[in-house]
Amino acid sequence: MVQNNIKWNLNSEKCFEIIHLTIIDILTESKNYTKNINDLIQLLNSRTKIYKLHNSKKYNSFSKYIKLEYNGFLKFIENYNFYGVIKCNKNINIKLYKNLVNLDDLKNSGKRLTKDSEWIFIDELGEEL
Repeated sequence: MVQNNIKWNLNSEKCFEIIHLTIIDILTESKNYTKNINDLIQLLNSRTKIYKLHNSKKYNSFSKYIKLEYNGFLKFIENYNFYGVIKCNKNINIKLYKNLVNLDDLKNSGKRLTKDSEWIFIDELGEEL
């Protein structure tokens, strides 16, 4: 997470939960669990506008929260293995891999251990080498 000096009305855990549950809900309702990134952001903002995230209207959207706290929507999505990013020409679509989502432990269930370009070697006992 990026450090900033903006005071949010909701704590980070609550925001995290709201964001993921809303995105999962939107993608579940979509054909093939896939949605264009721009449409997904617009739906996220419209479905979460009931929350008073910040006293200033300028910062009162979850897309702004994600941009400021996680350096952007795409970076946030790429941190979780139950979302896939599909780039085709100039279109970016987000896909939900529903079988990888654990709603009981959302905080830990889908966090990527590494970025795609990194490797971790593990021995037969499951210990990192």
